[in-house]
Amino acid sequence: MKIKQILPLIIIMVILGGCQLKEAKLPETKAFQDEFTREFMDSTEEVKDGYYLFRSKTEGYTMLFPKNAVISKRSYERNKSPFESITFEDYSKKENYYFKYDVSFTSYGEDSIENSLEILSDSLDYSGDFKKITDENKLIYYAKKKQNFEADNRSRTVYFFLSYIVPKGGSVGIEYTYSASCYDELNSVCDVKPEEEKKALMLMKSVEFIKNE
Repeated sequence: MKIKQILPLIIIMVILGGCQLKEAKLPETKAFQDEFTREFMDSTEEVKDGYYLFRSKTEGYTMLFPKNAVISKRSYERNKSPFESITFEDYSKKENYYFKYDVSFTSYGEDSIENSLEILSDSLDYSGDFKKITDENKLIYYAKKKQNFEADNRSRTVYFFLSYIVPKGGSVGIEYTYSASCYDELNSVCDVKPEEEKKALMLMKSVEFIKNE
């Protein structure tokens, strides 16, 4: 075989080999084994035990992302304005838990706090107050609620943790809702505990804004 014919074959083999090697190096976690989800991961290295760094396609913010969560491609939405809506889930029937995360990046900042909190409250039928948490570079308006659901002779307890997060002096914001639930009758004690609040706050505080407007 002539050299001119061999060289293209060698190049193709090198490219294919590189691709296979890249695939083989992917972590054995749901976040990286799901093709759509891994598009948002900043690195294959965990930045905190059990979490990767999520980078928004708006380039407006980053946050911690659970290694076994998967982004729902059907629920993902983004437009030309600084808007992005994303839902990701982590669940196990065997271990009886379902964690759902809803995050929306909006063009409403500190000037629209009251309106934003009203919209967030209405979305979850929440009528209480929000606690204001001051972080180094951002403000977090935080609330929680517990709700029981009955359907088809099954009982489900859901803990909701909701927040609106804004950078100090910025004109953008993030609605972050985390819900944790399980079926009560599957175990004598529901696997999901109120202590999930600590995890919820950790995730909300992990949000870092890249753009303030």
